[in-house]
Amino acid sequence: MNFIATNFKYLLVVSLFVTSGWMVGCGGGPSAEQMQQLNDLRAEVESLQSQVNDATSQKSQLERQIADKDAKVKA
Repeated sequence: MNFIATNFKYLLVVSLFVTSGWMVGCGGGPSAEQMQQLNDLRAEVESLQSQVNDATSQKSQLERQIADKDAKVKA
């Protein structure tokens, strides 16, 4: 009888974990608020990427200017 009771306890604990995982995992998808946050973050990422591209372009221009001035100094 003790063997059955022990196995029943394990079965109960496992079924509780599985059920709770199912309930949490199947929440019906993201809410409207979460989707808005995601869209806001995507827009922010695009903006930051644009800033990075601008800074990279500016860096390249400055490096070219430095190279030109170094060439004039050495000449």
